[in-house]
Amino acid sequence: MYVTSPNHFFDAAPIHVEEILENDIEVTSAVRTFSAGSILFREGDPSDYVYEVIEGVLRSSKILCDGRRQIISFGYPGDILGISHNCIYHSDCEAISPVKVRIHYLNVCSTDFAKTPDFCDLMLKHTASEMNNMQEHFMMLGRKSAIEKVASFLSVLMDRVGNESDGTLTFDLPMSRSDIADFLGLTIETVSRTLTALRKRGVIELPSAHQVIVLKRGALRSCAEQEE
Repeated sequence: MYVTSPNHFFDAAPIHVEEILENDIEVTSAVRTFSAGSILFREGDPSDYVYEVIEGVLRSSKILCDGRRQIISFGYPGDILGISHNCIYHSDCEAISPVKVRIHYLNVCSTDFAKTPDFCDLMLKHTASEMNNMQEHFMMLGRKSAIEKVASFLSVLMDRVGNESDGTLTFDLPMSRSDIADFLGLTIETVSRTLTALRKRGVIELPSAHQVIVLKRGALRSCAEQEE
């Protein structure tokens, strides 16, 4: 879910909780679609469900008292959002593109490990992966330069959702420049300027505001680790 390193636990087929619970407990879920801009939940709401992303991209964020926003993560297919230990959500969750999600009527705080061991084990693995990704995100926010941050962000998207065709690798960028800035701890102007710098170096091409073509994969990875 954190676009700082791929989520290796969820590279396989989508998770269907009703298929893995075999403890005579009625578990229901529903697949729903949401348009871009739809709010799935708000910080402080009761956390009755978890959301498995099937298609599209979700955004998790927190708002400070003065209105400043920090984007915590972007949820891509295979990710699970809304896990809570105390039965309330701890961030806002919004669709930034049309999305399809499977809503599971379970959460960590309302399940019993003895009765739902497979589900709880799955949530534990997902949470452990999230902790690792969070550490990587903290490192990026605290220690990397602007070009390293932007290149790291693009590198992860390249690895996770890039499509290769005729020797070129492309991926969509559904989030706005403002979203990227609030995720990376930069200003919108810095994000735009850095993307332009990568384009001028011949590392990427930007045919539109929401599409990236990677021309030099090795160079992009190098920029993610150390500014040239």
